[in-house]
Amino acid sequence: MGRVLLPVLASAVLLAGPAQAADAPFNGPPGASSCTGCHATTKIADSVIPRIAGRKAADIVTFMREYKSGAWPSSVMGRIAKGFDDQQTDAIATWFAAQPE
Repeated sequence: MGRVLLPVLASAVLLAGPAQAADAPFNGPPGASSCTGCHATTKIADSVIPRIAGRKAADIVTFMREYKSGAWPSSVMGRIAKGFDDQQTDAIATWFAAQPE
């Protein structure tokens, strides 16, 4: 029985390694992962939702504050922006600005 259990455990460990690498933890600031649900992290042809990776942090902050205030009407972004305080918005914008385009 011990001879059977060891190979099974070894196989489980080896198979778990690549799965964990594929599901690597998100390394952005709290809240930033909610952006990537719609804003692609890689270039997608014909997407109407703009990529925000590599944009200027100041621009991202401005857009988020305009959505939050209602200056830019939206169905989703205003609700999302209202969930972040200014510090969180700044951290998210800084992180996305540092990402490759």
